[in-house]
Amino acid sequence: MSVRWYPCLLVVIFLLNSIRIQAQAQCQVDSNKLLIGDQRNMQISVQGATGSPDSVDFASWKDQSFAVVSQSPWTQTATGIQKSLMFTVFDTGYIILDPLPITFREGDRKYTIYTNDLALEVYPVIVDSTGLAPLKDIIREPLNLRDLAIYLAGVFLILAAIGIYLWRQKRSQAGDQIEVVVRPAHEIALEELSHLKGKKLWQQGDIKEYQSELTYIIRKYLENRFDLRALESTTGEILFDIREYVRDMRSLEDLDQILNIADLIKFAKAKPSVDIHQEFMDKAESFVFQTKVESNISEDDDLDE
Repeated sequence: MSVRWYPCLLVVIFLLNSIRIQAQAQCQVDSNKLLIGDQRNMQISVQGATGSPDSVDFASWKDQSFAVVSQSPWTQTATGIQKSLMFTVFDTGYIILDPLPITFREGDRKYTIYTNDLALEVYPVIVDSTGLAPLKDIIREPLNLRDLAIYLAGVFLILAAIGIYLWRQKRSQAGDQIEVVVRPAHEIALEELSHLKGKKLWQQGDIKEYQSELTYIIRKYLENRFDLRALESTTGEILFDIREYVRDMRSLEDLDQILNIADLIKFAKAKPSVDIHQEFMDKAESFVFQTKVESNISEDDDLDE
């Protein structure tokens, strides 16, 4: 190459580096203030970058209890490229997130640009006088095939069980009928509640396990007694559906407290007073007694027998 071309080559290299130096990245959030565990939206925008984005390194942010819940792919805008993500933070206080490195690939070379730093104020959950935090709205995820897999498998097993039952019935002798005795739902629930009391979980400090088993027993009772899909429904859905069958306000209030406060203990890590566990056991037994199926056999029928 002739020596006279060297100045031109240096100018081209300088211009390319200038373009790269002018590349800017910026992080913006919809709000810098949030409660611990809350989710916020963030937008990362890049202007003036050459090549294509290769990776975004969140390692330094994860060390500060930052977690990415979901993120979108890069999209082209009028001024550059951008992507959106949803995040949450599992620590409290005033948090400064370091500039986020974004790597670009340009041919066989890579280069990195950095966003602005980001300040977040993360507050703890403020509990009321009972020591329990208020319920948060449920964030529903879109239904996908993986969510349906367990239900499809259940349907297949049920159909298989029905087929086996009909096949055995066909082969059985006409006089060999087996009477299946179905225990009342309240008997099963009261027996399980008694067994739970005997385990003394909350007395041993296993509060979350105790509340989980207590609400499971009540949810299963609601399924067996009222044919509700209580094990698969949210607390709000259960409380809405049960009003069609239970009119007693005291029973409804007891059920509301048992399910809602148990959710707070399991998911919000609330720490209620000690006497609330025995109180909820008493309310659970009372709810079962108040809503059990009453026998329809009259005294005349008993005498005839």
